Amino acid sequence: MKEKNFDKIRSFRDNEVNDYLHYIIKEDLFIEILSYQFGSETVNNILDRISQIHSISELQHLLLKPLLENLLKQSVSELTYSGLENIDKDKTYLFISNHRDILLDSFVLNYILMINDYDTIESAIGNNLLVKPWIEYLARLNKSFIVQRDLVGKEFYYASHNLSDYIRDTLLVRKQSMWIAQQEGRSKDGNDFTQHSLIRMLLLSADKGKEIDLLNSYQIVPVSFSYEYDPCVAYKVITSCQNKLKFNFNKTDKFRLNEMKEGLIDFKGKIHFHISKPLKFDLSYSNMKDLIQYVCKTIDTVIHKNYVIYPFHWYCYDKVHKCNKNIDKYRDKELEFKEYIDSQQNKIKKILGESTHISDYLIDKIYHFYASIVNNYLIHQNL
Repeated sequence: MKEKNFDKIRSFRDNEVNDYLHYIIKEDLFIEILSYQFGSETVNNILDRISQIHSISELQHLLLKPLLENLLKQSVSELTYSGLENIDKDKTYLFISNHRDILLDSFVLNYILMINDYDTIESAIGNNLLVKPWIEYLARLNKSFIVQRDLVGKEFYYASHNLSDYIRDTLLVRKQSMWIAQQEGRSKDGNDFTQHSLIRMLLLSADKGKEIDLLNSYQIVPVSFSYEYDPCVAYKVITSCQNKLKFNFNKTDKFRLNEMKEGLIDFKGKIHFHISKPLKFDLSYSNMKDLIQYVCKTIDTVIHKNYVIYPFHWYCYDKVHKCNKNIDKYRDKELEFKEYIDSQQNKIKKILGESTHISDYLIDKIYHFYASIVNNYLIHQNL
């Protein structure tokens, strides 16, 4: 397969790095981000070093790794992970995970692999998030490939087929591991389920009758992302409830930029990533619908059962179910949790105004968001 077929969506290559970096380092917002993270007095020196980078590996280790470490230091109280023993450094995998944060999910997974001397992954990013050209360039320099989400009809089908071919080529020909979220966009209600359309897209490049063989050749690895506090949960419940509450909430490019920024810098408490064993699909189905349902359910089960459930999640679960049967898991933390909830209510009011009715309703949805995580975890504990 010729790489030129993928030019609109592929990640960039080493021979393209320096030219795009010279464009990026002239952007005011990029310079502002560096100043915020490393101090304005160091920016000129950092920009000079960036201008001399000529490979993706250099970029990831010299700029993106320290940038992420700085972000984690500021917004995460503890990063833990498990399951690295389930993957081999010499093999290629398709990581499929739940989706909590626009940028941080794949950044942290990449970071975990990097600091343990694994090759970094290519990661999917929706074109709706690439609100400035330099953001697209930086994402593709960080081994991101683009999922086009603003197409309909035949254009959508052709784009999906092209994406499917790109994933097959990357995994099986270029031998490069990849990450993609289990659903389009982040979960807005805490329920993480694999979209059938994702598996359908993956199978577009399969030979007829060889669908299971293709999925097995991809070495699909479910990854469970657990965040103690979701940095953008207020935005998520606002988005999910706007039709029901009959208010208009349009996401401008400026708003999207701010949401990405808050996802990176706002407090998240503890984070845990669990990497599961590669899945082996060994059942045959008479029709595609049953096959896709089986694959999705298998991925979901593994993701759900490997969540880490934090005290705040148990607290929300009890609130939703109007009980205190899990109080031993969060005893003496209620005041801390109340302060967090108050901060989210203030954020909602700042965005939507002072309507108590709407903010109370959305706070209830935040409780349900975290309770859903616990509920899906409990369902799969005895399977």
